[in-house]
Amino acid sequence: MTTEALTATIKGRTFKLNAPESQRAALSEAIAMVEAKCANVAQKSPQSEIERVLLLAALELAAAGKEGSAIDPRVEARLLAMQTKLDLALAPANLAGKA
Repeated sequence: MTTEALTATIKGRTFKLNAPESQRAALSEAIAMVEAKCANVAQKSPQSEIERVLLLAALELAAAGKEGSAIDPRVEARLLAMQTKLDLALAPANLAGKA
């Protein structure tokens, strides 16, 4: 049975990912976590190329995993996504793109 691909969007680029139905929920959570981390990294360094954003996000996620964080990664991803959205919403409009 064919299922619709899940998508991840990082720095405006969309990546389509397929997974067996039994793994879709886990992949969806992983996508949310990676998107949130990438958005956070990109916000800190808006001029960075997508490859650098992905690498830094991967390194931060790997380091966080080794720390054995007591917080559920799904909750952490949601909090990070919310923080990023808040930061973007509260940033002065005239400073967008300047770093």
